[in-house]
Amino acid sequence: MRITLTRALSALCLSTVVLLMWTVLRQSHVKHFTQTCHHPEQFQEELHKLANRVHRVLSALGLSHFLCYGSLWGQIRISRSLPWEADVEFCLLNEELTKYDEVFLVRTFKKHNLQLTYNSGEGMYGVKDPAFGGASVQLIVFEEDPLIGMLRRVGWKRRMLPPDCEGMTSLECFPPRLIAPPLPVKEFGGFVFPVPREGIEIQKYHYQDNWWKEVLPKNC
Repeated sequence: MRITLTRALSALCLSTVVLLMWTVLRQSHVKHFTQTCHHPEQFQEELHKLANRVHRVLSALGLSHFLCYGSLWGQIRISRSLPWEADVEFCLLNEELTKYDEVFLVRTFKKHNLQLTYNSGEGMYGVKDPAFGGASVQLIVFEEDPLIGMLRRVGWKRRMLPPDCEGMTSLECFPPRLIAPPLPVKEFGGFVFPVPREGIEIQKYHYQDNWWKEVLPKNC
């Protein structure tokens, strides 16, 4: 293939975009350590109640969801939120969310006295109760990539990345079999929520460098 000036410029532009996206994603994954090692018992109980309210709204909408990330660690280890966590994470499927427009979703959560916001860069919704400060529920959205047969995070920061789960760990891929319905349910803070299949298996994909050990916040 003959290398022309146009092709060379196109390749340079593409390389620049990929490098920029990698830099942005790298910065977004810098860990910010919590300043609170153990939240009060009352805070944790209210956080669990908030998670259950969100779970009930999602269930009423027919949206599949399951505990993931730090909240799944909490469920696996102590059947509740880890004491230093101020949020609960549910993972959702983009193909189901697209059935509803964002205005409808915002209004639905508002009817339950909950505020819903969307972070388009991270592909993640945040749910808060204005009367309960300092806590939230994060709804992290995934979609299946037919080219690789894996589920990957959405959001504009990741849209331009190649479908390479091993090379682009920020895609946070995992195999669809881990969320094949019906999902098992487990106790979490006195409530029962859906969880992925095969127990700890999904954490091997989301925490590739340290899934086998407990990592405490820096100040704990």
